[in-house]
Amino acid sequence: MKNIFIVNTASRTGKTKETWEKLKEHLEKLEIEYEVHFTKGPGDATAFAKEATGKGEKVALFVMGGDGTLNEALNGIEDFENTYYTPLPAGSANDFANGIGLKGEIIEILDRALTSSDYKLFDIGKITYIEDGVSKDRLFGVSAGIGVDAYVCLQALDSRLKKFLNIFGAGSATYGLLTVGDIFTMPFSDAKVKIDYKGKIEIRNIKSTIFAAAMNCKAEGGGIPMAPEATADSGYLTAFIAHDISRFRCLTLLPSLVAGKHMGKEGFDLLDFDRIEINMADKMCVHADGEHVGFLNNLLFECMPQILKIRGI
Repeated sequence: MKNIFIVNTASRTGKTKETWEKLKEHLEKLEIEYEVHFTKGPGDATAFAKEATGKGEKVALFVMGGDGTLNEALNGIEDFENTYYTPLPAGSANDFANGIGLKGEIIEILDRALTSSDYKLFDIGKITYIEDGVSKDRLFGVSAGIGVDAYVCLQALDSRLKKFLNIFGAGSATYGLLTVGDIFTMPFSDAKVKIDYKGKIEIRNIKSTIFAAAMNCKAEGGGIPMAPEATADSGYLTAFIAHDISRFRCLTLLPSLVAGKHMGKEGFDLLDFDRIEINMADKMCVHADGEHVGFLNNLLFECMPQILKIRGI
């Protein structure tokens, strides 16, 4: 089985370059054969993963970078049956690695993957949407959403604050700080939501939607436990919809959200689902694993259960 590495040396404000050099020395010491591809811009990880996994051969795919790089590589996988995926988390948040219970330093994760053929199956999510009259899909490992949380992710992509905090290893704090400001500036939207879970259909009309997040893991945005009981191998996703409360009330609930004690609070709905359709009255910002998807108003989120084979757990 071929070992292929996709590495984003720019992640965590360039600190990943040093980590890769250490990993490279370790691979050479173990006399491991491999090939490596370095990303230089958006879409590179997707293209590299597509090329690596599109030949009908078994591939050990190692991806080093933040959640955005991991998401790009995930979206490039052509053959899930023959792809054995190992995230090597090197970002400021690492929500995917934490969400699947990936423990230890990068070299420890690598060694576990190289010395065992064992793997664990995980769910992933998929967004389907229409853009310029064309139906498109986007996969996600951690979460995807529409509204304030997506706009925070968009701002964080080029945030000077995040780059500054990364110097001190505190880049994940960016998301919380940006959220406080966006709650008071972002427009809200009414929505119609159709929930499909275990064959039962429920339709809700929701007023003043602040955000709607589809969670595969329990936390996003640097560890904020949006869906505290979610697990990435449950076979379903969890929607967290914040709606119909004042901006000030939303702000006062943020400490409860950060502490994971927001379940049951008025205006905060948590719903398990297999598929969920969200039709917003107005276009709002959409993200997948923190990566910007667009400004949209009609989305389908669905679970793809037990499809991703991960080694190194």
